[in-house]
Amino acid sequence: MKRKTTTAQINEALTNDLLIITKAECYHKTSRQTNVINPESFIDDFQFLCESGIFADCVGWHCQKDYKTNQYIAETGRMDGDSENIITVHMRVNEGVKIEDIEKVLLMKEED
Repeated sequence: MKRKTTTAQINEALTNDLLIITKAECYHKTSRQTNVINPESFIDDFQFLCESGIFADCVGWHCQKDYKTNQYIAETGRMDGDSENIITVHMRVNEGVKIEDIEKVLLMKEED
């Protein structure tokens, strides 16, 4: 099941070594082309987004666990009609990390 998450929460999972990027790609809706993104380049750009302040919250992320591969998939842009690109990030669980810890970090916190 896809769940909403935030840029900050994904960043927390990556910077705390809970998850490791195995693959990232950018799908262009108009041309229907998919470009593979180098994981190191993705992290550089992603951290730049995280440092952008309020603009980091403008990117809506959805995350789900792929039970076939035991990885997590985070995605943005698919449900946004104004977005030209869909960014998909595949992440594996780091050794020794509990699934509960990942779920707690990635789960969107509801505000009262």
